[in-house]
Amino acid sequence: MGAGNDLVVQSKLSPLQSETVISLVLILLTVVVLGYLPSPNTTSEATAPTPLTYSTDRPSEERPTKDRYQWRGGAADPKYIELPTIKSEGFIQPVGVDQYEQVAVPDNIHLAGWFSESVRPGKPGLSIIDGHVDGRSSDGIFKRLAQLAVGDNYNIELGDGRKVSFKVTAVQTVATHAAADVLFSQSPGIKRQLNLITCGGSFDSGAREYEQRVIVSSEAQL
Repeated sequence: MGAGNDLVVQSKLSPLQSETVISLVLILLTVVVLGYLPSPNTTSEATAPTPLTYSTDRPSEERPTKDRYQWRGGAADPKYIELPTIKSEGFIQPVGVDQYEQVAVPDNIHLAGWFSESVRPGKPGLSIIDGHVDGRSSDGIFKRLAQLAVGDNYNIELGDGRKVSFKVTAVQTVATHAAADVLFSQSPGIKRQLNLITCGGSFDSGAREYEQRVIVSSEAQL
């Protein structure tokens, strides 16, 4: 059937039939468009935020709230950490390698930072999340990290709302210069490991850093 015949058929529709066809077309278009819209709580990988690659010595101390903080990330990205045994929780932002060639720290003391070059929490391999112990006038999200004990459980909420539970397997305090070896080590027999890290010990004003690091190792409970 040629184009001319198609036009003839369309011209024979009644006004009511034409309105019905138009309505159906609009409905189909709406369904198609909505099918491609991203979830309001997540972003596609193409629009995911660039990991933070600069560590500031003056991070913000304004506490983000769930109703005001605009988290951005993918469905499988870590969004929120809940540490009930030490009464701490907060949003997670992606971080990369900073100007000192170390894992960058969050730009807010109440946020945790997922090292985006490690695996996503709950996936096979080693994942790393860091956080501040304090700021200039307030405690940081990992202030009491050293108080976690072997066997404690905590949760990581992902971008799609799913939660992954982790059980603490080790708590270590090591010298800063030795921290990297511990932080990037995956324990034998643990398939899905998450290491949390923060500062510890005394603050060296000359070097402008803490002398130790607290590292908590944990295993995903799937």
